[in-house]
Amino acid sequence: MINSVKKLDKINNIDFNFDGNLRKIIENPEQWAEEQAERAIAENTEKYLDAKELGEKFWNEVKNIS
Repeated sequence: MINSVKKLDKINNIDFNFDGNLRKIIENPEQWAEEQAERAIAENTEKYLDAKELGEKFWNEVKNIS
């Protein structure tokens, strides 16, 4: 369990920087936010999949102990 938590802690280290400027945000805030969200998802897909796999392994270990 401790190893899983340590691995998850490393996976959860995500750096995110917003792109654009205030003028672009004011012109179309919804489009700007959508672009930021899509970029964040694309840049962190691998970490999401790693976390999902780690969670599945952890749950299988818990089930086997019970």
